[in-house]
Amino acid sequence: MQTKPLFGRAVIVGVGLIGGSIARVLKNRGIAGKVIGAGRGKENLATALQLGIVDETGTPEEAAEKADLIILCTPVLSIVPTLEKMAPHIKGGALVTDAGSTKKEIVSAAEKIAAGRFTFVGSHPIAGTEKSGAASSFETLFENHKCIVTPTATTPADAVERVKMIWEMAGMRVMEMPPAMHDNILGAVSHLPHLVVYALVNAVSEMEGGENLLKFAAGGFRDFTRIASSPAEMWADIALANGPAMMEMIGRVEQKLSEIEVAIENNDREALLSLFGKAAAFRAKLPSGGDGGT
Repeated sequence: MQTKPLFGRAVIVGVGLIGGSIARVLKNRGIAGKVIGAGRGKENLATALQLGIVDETGTPEEAAEKADLIILCTPVLSIVPTLEKMAPHIKGGALVTDAGSTKKEIVSAAEKIAAGRFTFVGSHPIAGTEKSGAASSFETLFENHKCIVTPTATTPADAVERVKMIWEMAGMRVMEMPPAMHDNILGAVSHLPHLVVYALVNAVSEMEGGENLLKFAAGGFRDFTRIASSPAEMWADIALANGPAMMEMIGRVEQKLSEIEVAIENNDREALLSLFGKAAAFRAKLPSGGDGGT
């Protein structure tokens, strides 16, 4: 049984669903002696303090000064600007990681900001719900989900192991991959589906009598479009942060829709059967109990 915390003081910047949940893990599983919540939303921080999710609150700059561990859980487009503001206040030797859904640009910028004075290790816990805010957080959010850690050739091995240990103690199955590979893979299987669903729902809503059409929507439409209820601000940021991968995948989907369109136009049932069968066969390989989140 672990008696001494891995870190004396840990700072969570952005105490929302993800940040609040990891704060609970740090406090309750002996990872950090004290957990400080930081961020822009004063009301949300007050809620986190009232619920006992964090021990103290403060500004990111203030909280950084004595932190041994910093986890950036802000929206993806805010991670680098937040780190830039905090950097002069981060003590030497501190370990910094993040929970962003994209990695290539974040890791590249963060390593330059750290400049060897502190260590940055990119990470992405693939877990979540459609809810947001500290009040929605819960300690078991991460259990039995995957976390991807994205070190580079210059990332110290001991720092990588410590970050992996944090997520493993949260109950996650941790794997490593390069930042660019992460963005390509998650762009295809996580980010793109959200964009496709947003497009589908908007297409239906803009049809004549769109709202009336919903009366006839069965379980398939409801299940398929569930993720359209995800926070719009978060997904706008993710789409922009992973722009190159998104543009490539949108092009691929457009090509596949075009193939279906041509088959219908040509009344080519065999072509449709081939396209649909290929998709069904590939989906059948999907592991059961896949990870939620971003």
